[in-house]
Amino acid sequence: MNKIIDRIVNYRSCIFIIFTLIIIGCTNKMDKVKELKIEANNNIYNKQNDVAKKNLEKALKINTKDPEIYYLLGNVYFNEKNYDEAIKYYTKAIELDSTYAQAYTSRGKIYRMYNKRDEWCADFTKAYQLGDKTVYNDVRHCLPAINN
Repeated sequence: MNKIIDRIVNYRSCIFIIFTLIIIGCTNKMDKVKELKIEANNNIYNKQNDVAKKNLEKALKINTKDPEIYYLLGNVYFNEKNYDEAIKYYTKAIELDSTYAQAYTSRGKIYRMYNKRDEWCADFTKAYQLGDKTVYNDVRHCLPAINN
């Protein structure tokens, strides 16, 4: 009976150790993604687009479901004036998080540059509804004129 109890205790200890290692591993990965996004954001600000892309590609290898990574990649391509590619990444960020106001705003800015009124109005309106008040002047131009 004592051998069985010892085995159960050892088994529980092993499970606890494995579980702890898994949590530590996941935490380290999420910390690494956060670190890479911060670095990439600084790279984008400093117009170091190639370095930002490398950092964000590394982050995507760890977590493909993080909308901020795609949003930041959109910013990289926006800086490079590769607007079609930026739209793809902003759209992916929105697909992953439909409440990502900044992604709607950024994509709306490109649609406005392309003179795609319906698209930019939709994006700016959605961004405004989600709390981005910086698009107020753009949204009010989307409202239909009221005839007196």
